[in-house]
Amino acid sequence: MTLTRTTEDAVAEGLAVRFNMTAGKRLLTCWVRAAALEKLENNPRLEPEKFLEAFGRHSAVLEDAAKRIYARGLLDGPNIVIRKENV
Repeated sequence: MTLTRTTEDAVAEGLAVRFNMTAGKRLLTCWVRAAALEKLENNPRLEPEKFLEAFGRHSAVLEDAAKRIYARGLLDGPNIVIRKENV
């Protein structure tokens, strides 16, 4: 089953960004680690207040990473965690 992004806004929490996707009626919480955002931005010192901007610029890449993780069944409990090796 394919994942689809919900209409809820992404939220920065600590050293990650959280967003939601659905697989049919199943809601999945996706977490993007700071290291993944830093890699995409080519900035090892990305400030937490810039996480949402970086997420916005790379949301298509991050959603694709979430889809690959889900397709492989590599959930982290009930969540999808996107790490720097996933982007």
